[in-house]
Amino acid sequence: MKKKAGIIFLCCLCLALLFGGCSGQKKEQTDSSEEGTAVYYSNESCTRLVSVSRNIDLADDPQENLETLLREMKKVSRDSEYKSAIPDGVIINSAVVTNNIVTVDFSTGYNKLEENEDLICRAGIVYTLTQIDGINYVSFSVSGKAMLDTDGKAVGALGRDSFVFGELPMD
Repeated sequence: MKKKAGIIFLCCLCLALLFGGCSGQKKEQTDSSEEGTAVYYSNESCTRLVSVSRNIDLADDPQENLETLLREMKKVSRDSEYKSAIPDGVIINSAVVTNNIVTVDFSTGYNKLEENEDLICRAGIVYTLTQIDGINYVSFSVSGKAMLDTDGKAVGALGRDSFVFGELPMD
């Protein structure tokens, strides 16, 4: 009798863990909710990434959504507590959707960014653009040449999991 009760208890425990784990995972995956689409900015000192919920009408066309979100990232009011994650001296030459990857090509002004600005800029773009349905990664280049890391290796395509939260300053 004790053996049957133990087996029933273990089965109930397993089911509770299984269903409990699924509900928490679903919440983490969606950044755009009923409250709007998250657009990522930088704080004034460019040391933290700040998420701001915006009411943005996204279309069915990923390229159109990409252009809309990049425009939104540049819009910041003068009295705001945050600024664009894309610094003023940085121009985006092109941004194109191919399959599940967005390729963003910066002007040479990107090379003048400080290390913190560089990280905030890339992370803000990745976190903002990967909300678009079907977009999982963002690849960066500067004047048509692959972006290189501090070791001289190509950065490659970055996704949300490319940034470690312990190292990525976020509010």
